[in-house]
Amino acid sequence: MVPRRLVRPAVLLAAAAATLSMVGVSTTAPTAATLPPIHHVFVITLENETSSATFGNPSADPYLAETLKGEGAYVPNYYGTGHESNDNYIAMVSGQAPNLQNQGDCQIYDQFLGIGPLITGTGTPLDGQAPGTGCVFPTSVPDLATQLHDSGDTWKGYMEDMGNVPSRESAQCGHPTLDTQDKTQSAVAGDGYVSRHDPFVYFQSIIGDPTYCAAHVVPLGSSSSNATAGLVHDLKMADTTPDFSFIVPDVCDDGHDYPCTNENLHGGSALGDIDVFLQQWVPIIQASPAYNQDGLIIITFDEAAGPPNGDSSSCCNELPGPNSPLPGIDGLGGGKVGAVLLSKFINPGTVSSTPYNHYALLGSIEQLLGLAKLGFAADAPNTFGHDVYTANWPGK
Repeated sequence: MVPRRLVRPAVLLAAAAATLSMVGVSTTAPTAATLPPIHHVFVITLENETSSATFGNPSADPYLAETLKGEGAYVPNYYGTGHESNDNYIAMVSGQAPNLQNQGDCQIYDQFLGIGPLITGTGTPLDGQAPGTGCVFPTSVPDLATQLHDSGDTWKGYMEDMGNVPSRESAQCGHPTLDTQDKTQSAVAGDGYVSRHDPFVYFQSIIGDPTYCAAHVVPLGSSSSNATAGLVHDLKMADTTPDFSFIVPDVCDDGHDYPCTNENLHGGSALGDIDVFLQQWVPIIQASPAYNQDGLIIITFDEAAGPPNGDSSSCCNELPGPNSPLPGIDGLGGGKVGAVLLSKFINPGTVSSTPYNHYALLGSIEQLLGLAKLGFAADAPNTFGHDVYTANWPGK
């Protein structure tokens, strides 16, 4: 989507502050259903496509729409939670609803200005939300990565192209300087990393410790089996594979840009480029010890084609948060994007008609890894269950 700067609506924020009671952070653990023993989760996030254009048009991307769909579970009723990009990535790792700055893709990498502490314990649908607007959330707003760290689990964000042009962003934990213009909004020759697709650099709990961030927000690296760093290197042993891996292609490989500024995959179209990327990386993950031991791959899109005249539909009782009246700018959601999940705990050719969205994704991951559900993940009516995990396993 074409990013734009949105203003801070003082009236809206003041109204939220006046009507909502705010107390401390809830630490209530989720009650997990009987789930398979999955302990390595890989999320691959692609860009800006409605499901009818991807899963519904196999001639455009046969590897995604036919091969992968046939190998795992296809979830046709999977939805984004907002427009434009950044707010969807934030939802996936924190359960925070859109605010007016990240709906505009945070062209100014500014700090989140809260008008009160996290809303919890009120019994309202806004439990777990942070009133305010801005891009980089304070340490009082929890995120999945910090949850994992605090519980002794491991995580990494693997960002394709990050650091390819060192004058543009660092090779680890690449992000703009706070309260400056984000100059990574568009690709340049040889570098298609964009900060707005990297959710981890929007939390002070991560970027506030540069050493910690640099160890966890890293380049995707080479797909060569001889790679000495990056995802391929980490996949060589189960013990070196993070419990949670969030994989973000560059803006060519994720289908955002076509034609591409930073490379030429010869896919012939945005969807063709997506297929080239997935054909390169998904088999590498599937061949890894961690995936074969207890892995799950989730492939989805951040949002459908958006406004104007796009899809801003929603599911799963999604409500606006305290910071934006319409999460989808001209609707309540980010549109139907679909998803496919791959695991030995899933029978090939599974199709689940259950509706899910990014909040449900976060809640599903937290449930698998024994974590409390953050933000709107706690309110998602469904998390991945036996409709998705259709294979038999000991204890099922």
